[in-house]
Amino acid sequence: MSLMTREDVLRELELLPVWQLKGQLPSIKSSIQNVTALTPESETFVEPPPPVSPQFEPVIEPVIEPVIEPVIEPVIEPVIEPVIEPVVEPAPLDNQREEDVVVATPAEPFRLLINDDATVAFVLDSAIESSNAQDIETLLSNMLKAINMKCHIDIPNANVDTLNEQAVKLVMVMGESAANSLLGQLQAVEDWRNVQSANPIFYQNLPVIVTYHPAFLLSNASYKAKAWADLCTAKRILQNLLIQ
Repeated sequence: MSLMTREDVLRELELLPVWQLKGQLPSIKSSIQNVTALTPESETFVEPPPPVSPQFEPVIEPVIEPVIEPVIEPVIEPVIEPVIEPVVEPAPLDNQREEDVVVATPAEPFRLLINDDATVAFVLDSAIESSNAQDIETLLSNMLKAINMKCHIDIPNANVDTLNEQAVKLVMVMGESAANSLLGQLQAVEDWRNVQSANPIFYQNLPVIVTYHPAFLLSNASYKAKAWADLCTAKRILQNLLIQ
């Protein structure tokens, strides 16, 4: 068996045609010289720039202001003490002692006379039991004639409701009992006269004149002049009211 040549092996391995070197390979020495020829004779060493420190932007942390909760003070409502108004006693009338001021008892019935033109109401003490009743009526009639008046209405047992139904302009009261019953205060006729001489007296916005009862005048003739003055005052007030 013959030995296979190198060419036979390459042919067998299908590696032919074989590449053939046309020239010799350059030697290692010549290669180094070529490299040296490419290097510049004097190299300039350039220092590398100094390392630049990295610039860090300052981190600005947000300022968190503390949340201050408002202090809510409790609302203390003031304690309102109840106002107790003092009880004011009515001032005593002029020329009247304090012990004489007494609250009147419930109104008693009285006698009511209304004049012909229904402008004046005469309020008198209720029926007086007396042996001289006729003389009392005669004196009453004369007192009315003195101021040119006649009465066509005579109610023996009237009250304030009866009086309020009358459309009169003036009320003339004769006697202590009738005055106290109508005006609601216990006083003597003389005290009522002192009051009305200082300040007018009114009942339901009607002017009031208080004078003596005819029965009293029969026993006390000296008071007739005062009664006559009261009648004249009543007539003058009525005339002024009718003019208005």
